[in-house]
Parts: sequence; structure tokens; C-alpha cells
Amino acid sequence: MNQNFLVYKLITTWIERTTEQIIFKLSSTRFAIRSLVHISSMNALKSIYYAYFHSIIKYGIIFWSNSFNIGKLFTLQKKVIRIIAGAYHRTSCRRLFEQLEILPVPCQYTLSLMNLIINNWEIFQTNSSIHNINTRNKHHLHRPNANLSCTQKSTFYDGIKISSSSPISVTILKNGQG
Repeated sequence: MNQNFLVYKLITTWIERTTEQIIFKLSSTRFAIRSLVHISSMNALKSIYYAYFHSIIKYGIIFWSNSFNIGKLFTLQKKVIRIIAGAYHRTSCRRLFEQLEILPVPCQYTLSLMNLIINNWEIFQTNSSIHNINTRNKHHLHRPNANLSCTQKSTFYDGIKISSSSPISVTILKNGQG
């Protein structure tokens, strides 16, 4: 029991340090974009965003997205989006994300999880492979029983929840039954 706690503590400490480093790097990128906003076009700023900001966010998002620093990261992303769009600092970013065609951090996490599930479909079980009862959720992935909150907040468990909330047509197509 003590070994499991030690491993859990080491992993969570590593994740928190990693997210702090990511936030530091992204703050530098925000400064660079803010410095270039007056001399660059919006397309150039979007290219800089994708090269320096998006690439850092996307790298390993599946592993560190459950960190408590994810809120800081999302706030930083919204600040950069406002800078690129030339918007007031209290402007809502919902429309700005759509105009710039940039995914917010939570949507990037969902997309990465769905890619993980689709690319590793063979390691998951569906409800119909567990039991022969014809239910409306038979095509959903089977969610194993988990009592620990660290298991329920894991990437594996999140992926199953998000996959199960996707439209049934996506699940059936992936199962090869459509």
C-alpha cells in the first residue's frame, strides 16, 4: 500500500512540475506574440501560435491535463487568443476561438483522447463483449469498476467516458458493425 502511494505521489509531483514548466514556456511565447502583434499580420501570428504555443500544449496533453494547473493554461491560451485577435482583455473568447479556428485546451484534450481510443481500440472491451444482454449501450466501451478517485480521474477512464458519450454512429463504425 505504501509503495502505491509513493508511486502516485511521484507521478503527481512530476506532472505538476511539468505543467509549471509548460506554463513558463507558454508565458514566453505570449510575450513574443504580444511584441509582434503590431508588425505582423494575423496569419503570421496564427503561424507563430501554432509553432510555439499549440505544439507545446499538444505534446503530452493526455498525461498532464488532469493537473490543477490546467486552468492557468487555459487562461493563458485565452490571453494569447485575445492578443492575436486584437480584442479587449475582458472579451469573451468563445467567438474568437471560432474566428481563428483554434481549439481551446479542453477540446484539444477531448480530441487527443478520442484519437488515443480510436488508435488503440483493440485493448478496450465493449459492453456487448462483457455480457450478452441487448441494451442500448451495448456498443459503448465497458467501464471497469473503480473505487479510487485516482483511477476514476485517469486518462484510461476519461477516454472511456468520452468515447461512451460520443454518437452511437461513431462507436458502431469503429466496432466494424456499421
